[in-house]
Amino acid sequence: MSEYFIATETFEHQIDCFCPEGDHADVLKINKGDVIEVTDEHKFTMINGWYLLVKINDQYVFYMALADLEQYCIKERVLSILEINLKMNFWRFKINEALDTGDEASFLSYTNRLLESSELQIKLENYLNTEAVNHTI
Repeated sequence: MSEYFIATETFEHQIDCFCPEGDHADVLKINKGDVIEVTDEHKFTMINGWYLLVKINDQYVFYMALADLEQYCIKERVLSILEINLKMNFWRFKINEALDTGDEASFLSYTNRLLESSELQIKLENYLNTEAVNHTI
């Protein structure tokens, strides 16, 4: 079963090549809002460890080092739908807290973060719904 993440910011990812010459190594720009599907397919290399087959927006398919994906998750460059929902609950709490204290600057900041998280949530949910329809056909 695939796992899905969405990019919360634009960043570059170094694609590793498994060829002896390393001719296929490249840098891929992952844009904010890109959906990353982590498939069940994986491989292990003695030098670099585990790699997972990933798809970006159903366009780019390549192996990503598990260590890279873990770092993107730790730095919150990518989030799962569950993590987005947790962030949205936190922002709602902070908005209510700012309203209670009358802190307008914090209210505006947290509202913007909630809107941004909501946009990412909608984009990821739309992608997941499309994937579910495509797999049932």
